[in-house]
Amino acid sequence: MPMRIEPTATAVRNGAGSAKHGSVFKSLNDENGDSDDYHGVSRLETTRLMIQALHELGFSSSAAALEQESQCSIESREVSEFRSAILDGHWTAAERILGALELKPGSDIIHLKFLIRQQKFLELLEQRATMAAISVLHNELTPLRHDQPLLHNLSALVMCSSTDDVRQLAKWSGAAGDSRSVLLTSLQQHISPAIMIPDHRLASLLGQAKNYQEQQCTYHNCSGPLSLYTDHVCPRSELPSITTHILSDHVGEVWFIAFSNDGTKLASASKDLSVIIWDVKTFQKIQVLDGHAEHGVTSLAWSPDDSTLITCGYDCCAKLWDVKDYVCLLTVPFSYPVTSCAWSASGDEFLIGSLDIEKAITIWSVNGTVIHRWSGFRVYDLALTPDGKKIVAICNKNRLRIYSRQDYKLIAEIQLQAIMTCVTISHDSRYALINISAKEIHLWDIEKIQLVRKCVGQQQQDFIIRSCFGGVADNFLVSGSDDANVYIWKRHDGMLIDVLPGHSKGVNSVAWNPVDRHMFASASDDNTIRIWTNGSQSLE
Repeated sequence: MPMRIEPTATAVRNGAGSAKHGSVFKSLNDENGDSDDYHGVSRLETTRLMIQALHELGFSSSAAALEQESQCSIESREVSEFRSAILDGHWTAAERILGALELKPGSDIIHLKFLIRQQKFLELLEQRATMAAISVLHNELTPLRHDQPLLHNLSALVMCSSTDDVRQLAKWSGAAGDSRSVLLTSLQQHISPAIMIPDHRLASLLGQAKNYQEQQCTYHNCSGPLSLYTDHVCPRSELPSITTHILSDHVGEVWFIAFSNDGTKLASASKDLSVIIWDVKTFQKIQVLDGHAEHGVTSLAWSPDDSTLITCGYDCCAKLWDVKDYVCLLTVPFSYPVTSCAWSASGDEFLIGSLDIEKAITIWSVNGTVIHRWSGFRVYDLALTPDGKKIVAICNKNRLRIYSRQDYKLIAEIQLQAIMTCVTISHDSRYALINISAKEIHLWDIEKIQLVRKCVGQQQQDFIIRSCFGGVADNFLVSGSDDANVYIWKRHDGMLIDVLPGHSKGVNSVAWNPVDRHMFASASDDNTIRIWTNGSQSLE
């Protein structure tokens, strides 16, 4: 039989806040087995994790052999019975066993009982045993005096006319779905991991190790799986840093560039009033779009299917272009210069930001109908998160505004101490990258609404300088600079990893190819666009 050892004295039993001894299993035929060193980690924990992993991998016989040889067990009888009671719907037994299990410090036994009884209540409703469900509601859930708003919502479910309504309103998958497994996972978060190891724990630790190695790799830009057999290091050649093409068809400063979503085309906007579309395979000019009247084209955006392009100009208008036939489909007039644009994920709506205080941000249909409008400020740049949930805008008076796309409400307004010139959103919709005239690049977490880090080195003061995310998993932060260089930082820690010379005047905009992780472009006041790769293409 496995031998028992005493756990730490910080475990909470029955939620009463008193320290009690539970039971954790010891192994390895030694009274001091738990403290034995296995290259700096516990032999006991390592062995138990191996047993769990063998079971999960389907090697049950090997797991049993390891248990017998090591005299280790991953679960006590009580834990196994608790797991079975939850998954089999034996609620009374589940509560009884829960009261004997070792909980994490700070865990609330009342909350855990509420979760179990809530599952019991919902399953009775699903079975159309309404009177029994009402009995659980009044005699078991209500006396706990826990989460009154949720209790009121549960009460309303009694009026549902069908089981489908119960599942839909409760956002619950039903007894035949994964609801019991979800409940077990929720409960397990409060049970001491020493007695109930979280599922797939070894796989989770290995995943953390791989993530750590990616973060520590200075030039990490490879998309293949990392091997666990060796420490991971990407060579410097993974970082695009060689100019392979120089595009010089513009006769004025190039202010904005963007790759199409499929990575096959590049569009560039210039002070010379034109937009040029380039073939990324050959970097030959495909088409020139002329239509803006004066002062230059400020920005552009590809529709999700790359069939349509929005261009914005200092001539106080935005234009929609058919990229197949290269004709203008729609012109949207403003009273002041138009600074920025973005597409909805569906492609049937687009956003325009402008210096027009009455039309600061406007959502339009592709037919030219205004869907919603914000006013009272001037927008220098805006972006819509890829998940379509948030609009992020940088405005006059040095303010960063974040709006809900669903209900149009202001989520956050952040006052900064310098002029912002650009905002770009990460592909996971989590982070915003913002250029600041104080010669800084700010990385903001727009879920937590907090500044993550500042990157410094580039020069920026009087002119609009733009930045972007780049590489695998947006590992790099890239920005232009007034000093004619391109700057690249590592996103994880903000370390400056490269400064790329080549342009003869300030670099206004950068864009990373969304498909080819080894390619990005930079646009400059020297009227050129430089294509940067890891050297796999030749200079033309």
